[in-house]
Amino acid sequence: MSQICHKSSQSQVTWLTGKINPVMYQRSSNSNKNDPAVNLYLRLLLVLLKNMTVSPRHHSHACESRFRVLPHDLDAFGHMNNGRYLQIMDVARAEWMMQTGVASAIRQNRWGPVLGGGFTRFRHSMKLWQSYSVLTRLLGWDNHWFYLEHCFLDKQQRYVAVGVTRAGLRKKGAWVPAQKVANIVAPGATSPLIPDHVLEWLELEQRMYQHGKEHWQQHIEIKNYKKAG
Repeated sequence: MSQICHKSSQSQVTWLTGKINPVMYQRSSNSNKNDPAVNLYLRLLLVLLKNMTVSPRHHSHACESRFRVLPHDLDAFGHMNNGRYLQIMDVARAEWMMQTGVASAIRQNRWGPVLGGGFTRFRHSMKLWQSYSVLTRLLGWDNHWFYLEHCFLDKQQRYVAVGVTRAGLRKKGAWVPAQKVANIVAPGATSPLIPDHVLEWLELEQRMYQHGKEHWQQHIEIKNYKKAG
């Protein structure tokens, strides 16, 4: 089954910048063990502890993050919930950032990470207690977006799912140029050619956004016109 999922939100990995969101912290501390936010932060904590003594690696380094399907990851049919893949990508991306020195640059410069969208191709399902790995690598960057690929592999080395996300950094309401970030992490680095399928996704995403926006704007205008009449 092929599906496309899109996500656009402020990154929840607040510890990368050394900041704590009191609203999210309060919700997490008062929630039960099945709260998705609690589970996300626990996985992030494990990743943080695991990588505290890791020496910085080249930005082209592919990071392998290992996980296991837990009870709170399941949907009503006993498979890992599609929405959980996006959270796992958050954790895997955070681990890649720590291993390549990006997380350190974020903290030192007080940048705010932002996730700008993504798409996922689901190929196989995963069930309770099944172990799997996520391979994360940098595909390239443009003016202010970094594009990363996340491949989910099970113990049989099957590609369970493949996702692509784009992430950027902001400070004081403005975008931090991606090349500036690259120069701090790896001086003199230049972006590889962004793959064609990523460029096609960006074009499709823009068309999708415009189509939905124009449709609902028209719908609202018609509704308001009828109310006024």
